Amino acid sequence: MKTPQIIANFAISKPHIMIHELKIKNFKSFRDEVEISFEPSGDDRYNSVVTMPDGVQLLRFAVVLGANASGKSNLLDAVEFLREFWNNIPATNDDGTNVQPFLMRKSALSYDTEIEIKLYVDGIRYWYQLTVNPEKVCREALFVYLTNRPTKVFCREDVQGVSKLTFNSTVAKLSPAEVDIMTMNCLRNMSVLAVLKKVNIAVPYLDNMRRWIDSRMLPLQSGSLSSLSHGAKKMIADSEDFREYLMQFAQEADFNISDIKIQKMAALFGHTVEGETGSESYVLPENCQSTGTKRMVELESLIYTQLKRQAFLCIDEIEASMHPNLMEYILAKFINTPDNQSQLLVSTHYDPILEDIDDLFGKDSVWFTEKGKDGNTTLFSLVDFKGLNKLSSIHRAYMNGQFGVIPQII
Repeated sequence: MKTPQIIANFAISKPHIMIHELKIKNFKSFRDEVEISFEPSGDDRYNSVVTMPDGVQLLRFAVVLGANASGKSNLLDAVEFLREFWNNIPATNDDGTNVQPFLMRKSALSYDTEIEIKLYVDGIRYWYQLTVNPEKVCREALFVYLTNRPTKVFCREDVQGVSKLTFNSTVAKLSPAEVDIMTMNCLRNMSVLAVLKKVNIAVPYLDNMRRWIDSRMLPLQSGSLSSLSHGAKKMIADSEDFREYLMQFAQEADFNISDIKIQKMAALFGHTVEGETGSESYVLPENCQSTGTKRMVELESLIYTQLKRQAFLCIDEIEASMHPNLMEYILAKFINTPDNQSQLLVSTHYDPILEDIDDLFGKDSVWFTEKGKDGNTTLFSLVDFKGLNKLSSIHRAYMNGQFGVIPQII
C-alpha cells in the first residue's frame, strides 16, 4: 500500500476533546450491556494515540468486523441515536424518543434502553448517562471529573410523566427561575441538552457538552450512495483548500480526474486522456462517474471536515463501492495525520484489513460483533484473545474461525 503524501494543515494539539468509551444495553440487537473503549491496551507506538491532560491515552481509530446482520451497524447506530437525540426538539410529549430496544424477547417493551458515554471536553472528562424507552426519558445525568471522583452537573428523572431537573449548585449556579424555565421546556421525550437549543440560559459544563455536539460530532455516513450530498458539493464550490486537497488525493490515488467543479449545484468532473492528437481534456457530469468515484469524494469531504474540526465520525461499511486498496489508503491517510484529536469508528466486512495490524494500527483498534441464536449481539476486542503474538497471521486465524465471528456457510 502506497504511503499517503497529502499534506494539509490539520495539526492542532489543543483543546483535548475525544471520546473515551461507550456502553449500550437493550438497544436494537444488543440485549445485554456491551462496551467499546478507545483506551489502548498499552502499545502507544502508533499515530492513532493521543494523551489527555490526566495521562489517559486514547485511540483515534477503531474498526468493527463481523458477519452480515451480526450487529456492526447497530453499534454505530447507537452513536447516531445519541447525536440525533441530543439535537431533536419534539413538537409534543407524544412524539416518542425514536429509540429501538431489543425486541426478540417476551415483554420487550418493559425493558429500558441504557446508554453511557465518557468523553473529554477541553481536557476535562465527562460522564453522560441515559435511561430511555420509546415513549420517554426515564433518567438523564451528566457528571464531570474535576478530581478523581465524578461531580454531578445535573440529574433529570421522570416523575409520573413529568421531567424533574436538579442541578448541582456548586458547579452549575442556576436561579430558581432558570431551573423552572429549563424544566418547563424539557418534554418527557427530549434531552436536557436539546433544551439548551431552546432557552437562553448558560449552564456551565453542559454548555461545553453542547458545543462539542454542535461542532465535533458528525452525522453517521452509511454505505449506500447514489449521488453526492449537498454538503460535499458546497465544500467543492466554496473551499479552494478542499478542492486542492481533493485533487491531490485523486492524483495520488490514481483517479483519472484533473478537475472538479460545481455549477448550479451540479458536479462536473474534468478528465484528461491520451487521444490521437495527444493529451485531451473532457468534462463529464456526475452521472457519468462511477459509484466508487462519488463515494471517494463524499468520504473525503467528511474526513477533511473531521480533521479540520478534530471531530468524531462513524462510517458504516467503509469498503462499500471502493477498491480495498483505496479504502486502506483513505484509512492510512487519516491515521497518519499527526497531532490531531479526530476519531474515526468504522464497520466493515473486509476481513483482509486485519493484515494491517501492527503496520497501520494496533490490535486494540479491532473489535468483533457476533450474534447468538437468541438474537443477542456480543461485542469483544481482539486483545481479549490469548496467544495473539504466537499467531503467524491474525487474518488467517480469523478466516479459520478462531475468533468465531465469520459466517458459517454449509
